[in-house]
Amino acid sequence: MSTVIARRIATTVVAGLATAALLGTGTANASIISKDGLRIAAYQDGLRNSAEPGAADTLREFDALSHDKQVRFLDYAEDPENLKALLQEAAEAPEPGTTVHQLVNLKGGEVQIEADSAAVFTADPDAGDADGVAARGKLSKGWWETTYTVKQKILGITITKLSVWVDYYTNGSKITKVDHADCGKRNFNGAVSISHSVPKASLYGGEANGEVIWEGSIIYRGFGVEIDKRHHVTANAYGFKSGYLKNI
Repeated sequence: MSTVIARRIATTVVAGLATAALLGTGTANASIISKDGLRIAAYQDGLRNSAEPGAADTLREFDALSHDKQVRFLDYAEDPENLKALLQEAAEAPEPGTTVHQLVNLKGGEVQIEADSAAVFTADPDAGDADGVAARGKLSKGWWETTYTVKQKILGITITKLSVWVDYYTNGSKITKVDHADCGKRNFNGAVSISHSVPKASLYGGEANGEVIWEGSIIYRGFGVEIDKRHHVTANAYGFKSGYLKNI
């Protein structure tokens, strides 16, 4: 979706500049068609015409910002340093089975990087333990899906969200098999294009691993910067063990 938004931004900006040239360079015309106004309209148009889930909510949140904040939002979104900040390695959970929630504040808190883990449990019919956690602290018998997500918020609006997860089975004592890994992204940053490799899953040393490679391209103002990152999640018999998003 980000590539579509980026193309629409470029088309809108070119069309707007051409219109401005036809109208002339007077003060009155300059007040009608401004650079910031074109940027805002292009971003709104990209969201309005997007079929990606969450686009309508993002548009509504963006529209609720003041004009000055909308401009600041786009400035932050187009800043290569903020993309690099999003794609930084995250620390491991402090102890086995502990869910992680980390928050990094940038630009006085107006740009935030969040990292979270989550788990979904499907119990075996004969397990007799529907809450998913046995008394001894290990995961209950059944299928589990453990996810590690990193997202970037600008002025409270989630603009980029990257997730990787792994599905695995535990007999209540140890992980015995891994089914698959998968990933998901939400990217409403018109200055950034993000694609990914085929996710891979593995079972090694009693731990379930899921991994994907994200390929990010900054396409704003002629930047040709490629930022490839490895996104990894590991789960053990106690649940989420660790996750990271780091340079290859």
